[in-house]
Amino acid sequence: MSREPYSKTIVTRWADIDCNQHMRNSAYSDWATYVRSEWLNEAGFDVRTMVAANLAPVLFEERTRFLKEILLGEHVAIDLQLAGVNHDGSRFHMRQTFRRGDTPCAIYEIKGAWFDIALRRIVAPPPGLLEASDKLERTDDFAHLVSSRE
Repeated sequence: MSREPYSKTIVTRWADIDCNQHMRNSAYSDWATYVRSEWLNEAGFDVRTMVAANLAPVLFEERTRFLKEILLGEHVAIDLQLAGVNHDGSRFHMRQTFRRGDTPCAIYEIKGAWFDIALRRIVAPPPGLLEASDKLERTDDFAHLVSSRE
């Protein structure tokens, strides 16, 4: 199966910058969330669709490794890759790389699951979302998640 790279380019705004004149740590999370939500929208899972399905992503862990400063007004590509998934797709590990040209500036990772809001439990994603996840480019160190704390 052909897996597709997914990337969005952003331009850092005044609101993204801290008093050290580089991108504030929480802006990485904000922009990473934006890119994941754009991926979901393009896969046909916008907010209305997710609400109708009683489905939402829930995060258990997020981590950012800062490699290079990102400054005001810089154009930064944010790549989204799948780093791991369990047998039914209910749990996932995603990695997002913030790049200025070919230079990696930060690596942002999340571990989470798909959550049924009505049932209040983790569930497998619906078929269209499962296929979209399967088409997402995988990291070089992709791993199948096997434990209950994936």
